Amino acid sequence: MPEPAPPARNPTDPSHTGRPSALPYEEVTEPGYPASYTAGLRIEPTGDGAVLTGTCPRCHCTTVYTWTRSVVRAGRAGGAGPGVVPVPVLCVCTTEHPGRPGDEEGCGAYWNILLERERR
Repeated sequence: MPEPAPPARNPTDPSHTGRPSALPYEEVTEPGYPASYTAGLRIEPTGDGAVLTGTCPRCHCTTVYTWTRSVVRAGRAGGAGPGVVPVPVLCVCTTEHPGRPGDEEGCGAYWNILLERERR
């Protein structure tokens, strides 16, 4: 019998940050992760990228991911139009997840989103 899903967490609850989670670390992605992540995503442009603040679709923790254009600008993913950049995102929450390697952050979830430059 499969284990039940962990209860949803309130990502704005400060008592949750850095606290142990029953959800174990696992490097995994799911088709619904991008839509779930972008639903409440806040984007703060920087000189060479953006700071993405959202909720991890797997562990439901707040995750602040810094994307730097120069690191991932190797090419375009199919379907990306002019001014649209594919961005790989990782959960980098500070919550403890059992089994997480010492040199890793987050719960192990990852997904891809598309960012579009604002037109001025």
